[in-house]
Amino acid sequence: MNLKKSILIILACSSFIGMSQTVDAELWSGLSLKADVAKKWGVSYETQTRFHKNASTLRQYYNEISVEYEFLKNTEFQVDYRYSRKSNDGYFTPENRLSLNLSYSTDIGKLPLELSSRVRYQNAFDRLQVINETIYPDVSQVFRWKFNLEYEKFKRLRPSIGYEYFKSIHPIGTGGFQDGFRGYVSLNIDLPARHEFDLKYIFEREYRSAVQDFHIYMVQYSYTLDKDLFKKKKKKDD
Repeated sequence: MNLKKSILIILACSSFIGMSQTVDAELWSGLSLKADVAKKWGVSYETQTRFHKNASTLRQYYNEISVEYEFLKNTEFQVDYRYSRKSNDGYFTPENRLSLNLSYSTDIGKLPLELSSRVRYQNAFDRLQVINETIYPDVSQVFRWKFNLEYEKFKRLRPSIGYEYFKSIHPIGTGGFQDGFRGYVSLNIDLPARHEFDLKYIFEREYRSAVQDFHIYMVQYSYTLDKDLFKKKKKKDD
């Protein structure tokens, strides 16, 4: 094979790879309200907006309510309900999502490190039929597994790194054993009086008919309600 033919083959392969992969940058911003309502029970509310197309266009916004129960030490079961509206060629369509989560966390020996893991099953429902069957047939039911490693040396700053695996129940993508993954680095800033900020960078890859890469930048504010609000008041003697 001469040099000219080799160059043509390389250019053809490069063009194919470029056509089969897309890259985008997203900005996520949100608010969260948390509360420990009983000894082993907690509830939270979260709202978030997500912009895509290099953070220039609103892609999705949602409201989510969660209830968690610590049934064993460091082991929690959590149920999430999310109502979101997603952009679809200029108009927004509704989506409901129910998630079941099982989480476990543990310290690593005497090191200032905490390893946590979360297994999630999520099911999106009540979407328009054409969206279910044509555009997103592989994301209505998804299995997710996340690992997070947090450094606990500092009092107010908690940096962490993590990885999350996605597998659709009925996949149509090209990822084989996975339909997507996320890798991330984050910093939690624990402010006085139960205020928090989370800063996170996420690299996400989705395997569909074309590989889709996302560079996601997230900022979120959280506030935890005072536990005393949920304590039963003792009745005063007459």
